[in-house]
Amino acid sequence: MRAAENGAPETTLRNWINARENQLCEDVCALVQIPGVASAQETGAAGAPFGAGCRLALEKMQEIARREHIRQEDADGYCLILEAGEGDTVIGIFSHLDVVPAGEGWTYPPFAGVRKNGYLIGRGVQDNKGPAIAAFYALCYCREKGLLDAIRVRQVLGCQEECGMKDVAYYLENYGAPAYSFVADCAFPVCCGEKGTLRIELEAVQKTEEILSLSAGTVCNSVPAFAEAEILTDGKREHLQAKGIGGHAAFPEGTENALKPLMEKISRRNLSGRTAALIHFLEMLAADGYGEAVQIACEDDISGRLTCNPGIVGIREGRLYLKIDIRYPVTVKTEEFLPVLLRKAEKAGFRTVSIEDDAPYYMEKTHPFVQVLMHAWEEETGKKGEPFVMGGGTYARKIPNAVAFGPGMEQDFSTLELPEGHGGCHSADEAQSIENLKTAVVVYVKALIKINQWIKEKKKDENV
Repeated sequence: MRAAENGAPETTLRNWINARENQLCEDVCALVQIPGVASAQETGAAGAPFGAGCRLALEKMQEIARREHIRQEDADGYCLILEAGEGDTVIGIFSHLDVVPAGEGWTYPPFAGVRKNGYLIGRGVQDNKGPAIAAFYALCYCREKGLLDAIRVRQVLGCQEECGMKDVAYYLENYGAPAYSFVADCAFPVCCGEKGTLRIELEAVQKTEEILSLSAGTVCNSVPAFAEAEILTDGKREHLQAKGIGGHAAFPEGTENALKPLMEKISRRNLSGRTAALIHFLEMLAADGYGEAVQIACEDDISGRLTCNPGIVGIREGRLYLKIDIRYPVTVKTEEFLPVLLRKAEKAGFRTVSIEDDAPYYMEKTHPFVQVLMHAWEEETGKKGEPFVMGGGTYARKIPNAVAFGPGMEQDFSTLELPEGHGGCHSADEAQSIENLKTAVVVYVKALIKINQWIKEKKKDENV
């Protein structure tokens, strides 16, 4: 029998999580049933700075933590702090309770929390309520077995990760950064870096009388799966629709932005030159997910290709507007590609409303903290892997000495018979393997045990 370090037998841990499978699923579903889509701006409401839904999700997590006798502190509704362990070195685990909007085209109700064929289905089961509960159960196990004598582990559950991350900024300002942290909002094994995130809002300089309405997307970091428009050509009104394949903006492989087929339909109508230029720019922007058609494509060996997603398009006071999400490689500067895009936008008839640039981060693959986490994953899975860099954005980019660590693993949705493009993160019918969540609990427990031992050894070496 294999044994986890410090006397935590493998069979004891496996039996513990197997016995609690139903409770784990119920906890995830209880959170999913609360549609906590965060407001982009702070509301100012006491204890609910990001809206009532996020506040209710935080309160549900408080209730779950009380049941498990976990120490907790409500950080003014910005986040919930859960804590276990007796050491003086603080280790952070960061998760979030807010979700992106459900969007269109679900087969299952997005906020019911459905359990079927070994999967949980609902908005947030992958991002990030399921992973938050997996990390929480690891914390519970370590507290129950007394495994954290050298470290104090804080699980910080935020409420605005999807649209601003003011929650984690509040935590860092008021509580300080842990010595080291991992964010349970990614894929295994270890994400040691994230591309830069560039958010751009553009608006047409002149009103667009031929485009009466246009709508696509709900959040900038999701690929629109549906788009529609009402246009006026040759004195006639026409309603047009198009479907795509939704997904996360940072991972365009397998997705199709619904704007592309819609713009293709509109471009075949008899439009004025000014309107045609706007439509052509949108069509090129949505063409491939990598910015190739607008000539901003680039890549590096560390983090791969730039991704480009026009995530929100609409009409505001008669003017067409759009919001673009770009994830750029860690070795690339925005001045290498942004001027190219803005010149093309200006030529098409757009002006720049706002630009937000969140720089990339990177922790060396050989860093001891990265290696400790890698060993925990390898020990449990029996696999060999490499730390990686991704386009997705997590709290890790905001926190000193942090990386993203699971719990994403391969999943086979065939038993659910979902439509093409469904099941993924930010997609319709978001689904999460229950067995994968249980495996994640084991990996996280082993990681915490190894971090505890690593901190002991570090202190011993420092005192020599």
